[in-house]
This record gives sequence, structure tokens and C-alpha cells, in this order.
Amino acid sequence: MIKKTLITFMLVMVIAGGSAAALGQEAPQPAVSPPVVSLIISMAQKAKPPKAKPEKAPGASSTPEAESDQVQVEPVTVKLARGGKVAISSRSGHIVVVGWDRDVVQASATAARGPAQIGTQTTGDPSRPQLLVTTSRDYGRDISIELKVPRYADVETLEGSRGEIEVSDIDGAALIDAGEGDVRITRVGSLKASRRRGDITAKEIKGDLTARTYQGEIVVENVGGSVDVAATNGDLQVRNAGADVRANSATGDIGIHCAKGRVEAASASGSITLVGIGGDAEASTASGDVSFTGAIREGSYRFKSLSGEVSMTIQPDVSGFTAALTTYNGTIETEFPLKVESPLQGPINRRISGRYGDGRAKLSLDSFNGTVKIAKGTAASLKVCK
Repeated sequence: MIKKTLITFMLVMVIAGGSAAALGQEAPQPAVSPPVVSLIISMAQKAKPPKAKPEKAPGASSTPEAESDQVQVEPVTVKLARGGKVAISSRSGHIVVVGWDRDVVQASATAARGPAQIGTQTTGDPSRPQLLVTTSRDYGRDISIELKVPRYADVETLEGSRGEIEVSDIDGAALIDAGEGDVRITRVGSLKASRRRGDITAKEIKGDLTARTYQGEIVVENVGGSVDVAATNGDLQVRNAGADVRANSATGDIGIHCAKGRVEAASASGSITLVGIGGDAEASTASGDVSFTGAIREGSYRFKSLSGEVSMTIQPDVSGFTAALTTYNGTIETEFPLKVESPLQGPINRRISGRYGDGRAKLSLDSFNGTVKIAKGTAASLKVCK
């Protein structure tokens, strides 16, 4: 209020001086000097109220970001020659790869705010090109990727991806890096998968399979080649393997059903179940049972447990075997009459070595603190594999 009164007073003095000059009178000395007048005008301009902003039309975007959210990102299509590989680089998000009968890769990505941009780069020899597929970063948010690739392509994930991965219907190899998240693989040429955390499920693998997980389960079904699986903390299940099987788990159970080749299984703290093994078999565990069910052939079968039962259930019409049955603090049972070579010794630390029939198969059953036994199976229990 005081500022407004002062401005008004100064303007009156200027006007009065001008009126006197107009009447021909000798003008008195101005009460206000030119610099002060400039100051008055400047203060008057600053005192003007701000212009009102135009009102926003209904439905109009208020930020550039909101406008960019509405931008549509079309799928990217790149041709890939035979012998090529598709490498996917994604830090976080769901990855889905499906094979199709075309010679191009079609890729699209989706973030929480809508479609996301895809980047591609082709490198390598023209006869064996590699197509790198990348996504734009979304400040730590997940970006899901969907790809359709030629069936002949190899597929590889890079950079420790975090999120679920699905690959299906490719004749090439699938290589999954050591990230986090569940992996589901179906109908691929071969598989190598590694996870720090997450389950691995693989079905219908034409060639060899190798899978590792630090924390999670591994389930494998219908593999044409060899199988090599390991888990630090998780169960392992293998069904219908066309060649050798190797399985190792630190703290989980192991189940292997219907393997045509040799089987090696080991667990530090879990039970091991073997059914329908076509080749030699060896299994050991520190804390758990070991059981074998199936027809045996001329070969070697060695099973051991420190604190569990060790048992074999075999065909009743077996041609013969030689058995070494040992237990420190358990019992020994056999449904086959053995021609004993060395009898039981004392109430503990017992051992029987004997022969049945032609003695061609070699059986070794050993338990420190459990029962060891050989039983006759039924036809139904032994015909579980095709």
C-alpha cells in the first residue's frame, strides 16, 4: 500500500510540472529527476498482474512423456540365413521365442507403459551370421520380448537375464545364460541352460541336454541324447533319456526313469530312485535311500548310502549275477538263493558275497546304517518303459 501511494504521488508531481510549462510559466525544477521517472515506470510495469494462462482443452496431453506413451512401435523384421544365431540381450523381463517356417526374425517388446523399441545388429560371417536383439532400457522396469525365429536358428540369451524364458519349436541349439527365473524349453535341437535361481523344465529335446541351477528344480522329459543335470539346492527328475545320464544334487532327491544308457547319480542329502535303466548304473547318497527297479543285464550296478536303505528289485527270471551285500548296522535280505562265497560276520559289519545263476551281472549294495536287499519284481513293475 505504501509503495502504491508513493508511485501515485510521483506521477502527480510530473504531471504538474508539465502543465506549468504548457501555460508559458516558468517551470519550476522538477520534483522528480529522469532516473526516478525511469524507476517509476519500471515499478509500474512490474506491478502489472500476470497474464492468465489459457485453459487446457479437455483430454489434451499435459506432458511430452504422456504423448510419447501413445507412440506405437511396430515389430522389427530381419532376414536370417541358414546357420545363423539369434542372441537376445535383455536385463529383465519375460522372453518368449517360437520357431516358425520363415527365414526372418520378427521381434517385438512391451514395457509397463506400452510398446518398447527393439534394436538389431547383424555380425559375423554371411554363412553363419549372428543377429543381436536388444531392448531400450526402461529405468529398471521389466521389458517383455517376443520373437519368432526360423526353425533352423540357434538361440542364445545374454547378460544374465532376469525373468522367465520360454523357447519352443526350433531345430537349432538353445543356450540359456546364468540368470534368474524359470526356464521352459520344448521341442528344440539341443539345450544348455544355467540359472542362479529358478526351475528348469525341458521336454522333447532331440539332442544332448546340459542343465545347471543353484537353487531350483530340474525336470527333463524325452531327450534323444545324453543328459547332464546338477542342482545345488533342488530336486532332479529325468524321464526317457536316449543315452547316458549324469545327475548330481547337493540337497535334493533324484529320480531317473527310463534311460537307455549308463546312469551316474549322486546326492549329498537326498534319496535316489532309478527305474528302467538300460546300461550300467551307479548311485550314492550320504543321507537317503537308494532304490533300483528294472531288468538287469550283463553289466555293473553299484549303489551306496550312509544312512538309508539300499534295494534292488529285478526280474525273477534273471540269468544270473554276482552280489556283494554290505551293511555295518543293518540287515541283509535276498529273495534269490545265493551260492555264498563269504558268510555273514557278527551282529554288525555284515557282508555277503555270493553268486546266482551264470553270475555275469555285478551287483554291489552297501549301507552303513540301513538294510540292503535284492527282491523279485512283478511283470507290471518292471515294464514301465517303452
